[in-house]
Amino acid sequence: MPMKILNDDSRGIEVASKIIERGGLVAFPTETVYGVGCDVFNEEAVKKVYEIKKRDFSKPLIVGVSEVEQIYELAEVNEVAEKLIKKFFPGPLTLILKRKEIVPKIVTSGLEKIAIRMPDHFVPLELMKRSRKPIVVPSANVSGKPSPTKFEHVIQDLPGIDAVIKGECKIGIESTIVDVTTDPIKILRFGAVPKREIERHTKLDVELSFGEYKTSKPFYLFIGERVREGILKFVSDAESKGLKPLIIAKEDVYGKEVITVGKGKDYVRNIFDAIRRAELMDFDLVILEGFDDPEYGDAVMHRLKMLAGERVIRV
Repeated sequence: MPMKILNDDSRGIEVASKIIERGGLVAFPTETVYGVGCDVFNEEAVKKVYEIKKRDFSKPLIVGVSEVEQIYELAEVNEVAEKLIKKFFPGPLTLILKRKEIVPKIVTSGLEKIAIRMPDHFVPLELMKRSRKPIVVPSANVSGKPSPTKFEHVIQDLPGIDAVIKGECKIGIESTIVDVTTDPIKILRFGAVPKREIERHTKLDVELSFGEYKTSKPFYLFIGERVREGILKFVSDAESKGLKPLIIAKEDVYGKEVITVGKGKDYVRNIFDAIRRAELMDFDLVILEGFDDPEYGDAVMHRLKMLAGERVIRV
């Protein structure tokens, strides 16, 4: 059956909720990026989420809730978690908590912990309310690829799901993931809630732990005071070797092949779409301008460094 393309209105959400009730998979916008969801208690549907994302079964899925009370039904909530829930739910924060037995082990990869968040977006909240249960809400992409910020990205990555709801992701970067079961608590993924805000509201020091992205071509990240000069020299050297470089930048000041993403929040909203476009274009390598922003700088640069790996160039 072909994928249904639904609007983010009452009718579209109602159709999507019925698909979830029948054990289907639906992608939808959140305030961060697109998620793909199913009934958290339907183990066959959860298995399909792993399979369609090509996600290792050892990596747990995030569970979405529409009411704070549901968190207490699914997990043990400690004092630190309560502070963060009070401040940031609904919002772009995912908490790692001790799971309760009601949660199927396939959702948590057999671990005794569960990742929970309450999206700050009417589509997933209404979808969960109409489905009358929590749903899994991992990003709607093939695991390891940049997260999707447009419904077209979902169609490219997950053509086998049952439906996608069209809508806007206003932030464009994933939720911050914090494990509050450890001492000290740990940020497992930088996201839309900065580390300093977690520390400010918990009065605790926070440790960091990270992963990596997979790409089909090399990405080079330039950071420092002389980024433009460094990029122009790098491009010249690459072209002299017969290579075709593409630049992703805030604005076109290079006179070369450039995808512009804008500044500030425009950069955050557009950068991962630009990365996806770059992967599909006929270039040998991609050059990224670094990003400095008090609100989202840490989260974006964390992902760009994951993307570049050892190819981070300071100039």
